[in-house]
Formats: sequence, structure tokens, C-alpha cells
Amino acid sequence: MNDTKLWMALSRVQGVGIVALKQIYTALSNLNISLYDIVELSPKTMAFETGLPIELCQLVANVSSTIGTAQKEYEQLLDNTIEPILFFDVRYPQRLLRSMEYPPAILYMYGNYDVITSKQIAILSDHTASERGHYIAYQAAHIAAQHSITVTSGMAKGPQSMAHRGAIEGGGNTIAVLPMGLLHLSIPQILQDCVDLSRWLFISPFEPAQEYAIHHSYKRNSLIAAMANALIIIETTPDGGSFEAAKSAHNYKTPLFVVEYAEYPATASGNPGIIKEYNATPLKGRMQNGTLLPNMDMCIAKARYGDSHS
Repeated sequence: MNDTKLWMALSRVQGVGIVALKQIYTALSNLNISLYDIVELSPKTMAFETGLPIELCQLVANVSSTIGTAQKEYEQLLDNTIEPILFFDVRYPQRLLRSMEYPPAILYMYGNYDVITSKQIAILSDHTASERGHYIAYQAAHIAAQHSITVTSGMAKGPQSMAHRGAIEGGGNTIAVLPMGLLHLSIPQILQDCVDLSRWLFISPFEPAQEYAIHHSYKRNSLIAAMANALIIIETTPDGGSFEAAKSAHNYKTPLFVVEYAEYPATASGNPGIIKEYNATPLKGRMQNGTLLPNMDMCIAKARYGDSHS
């Protein structure tokens, strides 16, 4: 069994979280050995050879109970061209490791992995947004793409789907972070004619077979807020999921923008609170060739040159 499958199995052992995994990885790296080299040792011998606490070595020894499941899961991933990216892989987004106290140990990816290294503007919104919100999400993404900025969103219906479409039709790339395992990936009808895997990357922090759950959406939004170089909230209510994403962005020190209206629709009643509570920069409109478009200048500059997530 290769090391990737072993790390997948170890991450499934009860009591082994990202803190323990990092501790194990650091100890093995310092000794220039792999997980494969120690899994068959007794906990006592493992502790002696690696310097890891005996309690942690006992957990590592329990990996035998999850290897069978990990093996089957890994074969499923290969069959579906999905790749598990471990937290120590060079392709794992470093912004997550710097920003999140407990980042996912594994990210599952499908599509063009190179997109993950590009500068990103994330666009999130409650799906109940107004038609104006749909328009702004599309145009903001279109403009970002024309400036070679990748657009990240959650592929939910409404403005998030419009953001993905705007990025592709603007000639750019897009990342969709899912609130379920990648084996349940389903492309919304509005996006089915614009999915080109050379320009898309699908990411999930959830085990491949996990189904959608509402709390997964909150975790997905938090991940997006940590991963992006800037985040735009289109419309949200004070109790909406995108309001929580704004809070996450504030905590992660991700540059935060929120659409400002002269008169806020009910679906954007939380937008003023994001400006007030989280010091978000208002995203205003401006006339360009007779068309009112979102002014993306500052957001693009923050995504490109901001030093909090560079």
C-alpha cells in the first residue's frame, strides 16, 4: 500500500485529527522516513524510533482497522480521476494552512490542479439573492477573469453559479468548492454547457462518498474564505450562510468586499452589517460605456498584491 492510502487510512482513525497528523508528519520528515516504514511497528518500538508520544503511536497502530476502507476509497478515486491532496503536498493551498487552525487533512480535487496556484477572488451569496445580485455576481466574475484572476465559489444555485459562468465567459478559470463528497458532483443545468476541465477545478474537503448536509455548506464557505485572496459577498441576510462566510473572512484577514446598494433589497439586509461589523469595503457600481458595472479595481488589486495571503 502506498503512502497516500496509508495517510488516508490514518486520517480515518478515531482520535487522529490534523494536529496529530502534522505532528506525525514532522517527526517522520525529520527522520527521512515514511509512514509505511513505521505502521507495522509496535507502539512501544514506534515511540522509541520516532520520538512520538506513546499515546499517538497507539493511534497510529490502529490504522489497520481503516486500511480496508481506505483501499476501496482510493480505487474509487482513481476510477473517477479524483486525486486526494494531503496537507503536506505542494499542491495543497498554503493559505489554508496559514489561516485555519484546523484545516482539512485532505482535499479531494478533480479538474485542472494548476488553477489552485493562481490568484483568486471568491464570490459568495445567499441563493435567495435578487436579480440584481445575479447580474452583479456574473459581471464581477467576468471582470476578474479578464484580469487573469481565478473566480472561486460554491456552485450553489443563483449568484454563485452565475459567478462560475461569468468567469468562464470572461475567458478565465474557476474553482468550485463543494459541500459534499466529489462522488456526488452534479453540475447545475445553467453551467453544463461551459464546463471545460482544463479551466475548472472542483474541490471538496469531505470524504468522497459523503452526501450534502447544510452544515457542510458552512464549512465549505469557511474554506473558501480562507483560500481566496479576496472575498466578495453579493447578498446575504444577517442569519444567512454568506454572512457567516464574511465573519470567517474577517477572522482569516482575507480582504472582504460587500455589494453596496442605494436601497437594499430584503435579500441583502445583512450587507450593511458586514460593512459595519467586519469593516468590509463596499463594492460600488460605476458607469462604463453606458453600462453600470461593479467597480472591481480595488478588489483586483487586493487579490493581486495584498500581503495577508500572498
